[in-house]
Amino acid sequence: MAQSGTRTDSPRLVPATGRRAVVPTVLLGVVVVGVLAARVAGTSSAGPLDRALAALVPMHHGLRAVVGEALAELGDPWPVAVLLVLTAVAAWWGRGGRGLALVLVAPPAAMVTTSLVLKPIVGRTRGGELAFPSGHTTAVASLAAVAAVLVLSAPSLSRAWRLGTALALGLAVLAVGVSLVGRDVHDPSDVLGALGVVVAVVGPAALAVDAFADLAAPEPAPEEAATRRLPALR
Repeated sequence: MAQSGTRTDSPRLVPATGRRAVVPTVLLGVVVVGVLAARVAGTSSAGPLDRALAALVPMHHGLRAVVGEALAELGDPWPVAVLLVLTAVAAWWGRGGRGLALVLVAPPAAMVTTSLVLKPIVGRTRGGELAFPSGHTTAVASLAAVAAVLVLSAPSLSRAWRLGTALALGLAVLAVGVSLVGRDVHDPSDVLGALGVVVAVVGPAALAVDAFADLAAPEPAPEEAATRRLPALR
C-alpha cells in the first residue's frame, strides 16, 4: 500500500522521523569499531577487560554449556544461510521489494565488511584464526537488525507488536553474543566490534534501498495526483 503523497510501492523502511538518527548511529558504530580495533590490532590474547567480562558468563559445564553451544552455532554458515532465506521470504511476503532488497543487501554487506575487510586489516587472532570482529555475531546481528527495521516500519502492526518483536530480536542477539564469549569462541571485544559493524551498515543500506525504490516507482497518474490534492483544496 502506497503512502499518500509519495512515489513508492510500499512504506519506506526508514520513516522521515527516523532518518535523522541514521547518521549519529552510523558514527557510533564506526567509533566503536575504530576504538576496539586500535586496542586489539595485531594481538593474539585477551586483554584484562576482555578476561574480566568473559569470567562473568562461563558456559563450560552442564545445561549452560549445551544451550551456549547451540546458540553460538547459530552463526555458523549453514544456520546463517537458512536464516537468510527465511528472512528473505518473510520480508518479500510482508514488505515486498523493499524488504527483500534490504535482506539481500545489508547482511551480506556487513558480513563482507567483517570477514574480508576488517579482519585482515586488524589482524587480531584467536586460536590461530582472525577473530575481530566476530563473524558469527555479525551474521546473526545483521539478520536481526534487518528484521527489526522491517518490523518497526510495518504500518500494519501495532506499536506493541513492533516494539516487542524488536526487543525479542535484540535479546536473541545478546544471547548469541554472550554464548560466543561463554563458550570461548570469541572475546567480548570481538562481539562488540561486530555489533558496531552492523550498526554502521544496516541504516545506510535501508536508506539506499528506499532511495532506489523511490526512483523506480512510477509517477502517479494525473487523476490520482489530482485526487490526492483535493483534501488540501477543501
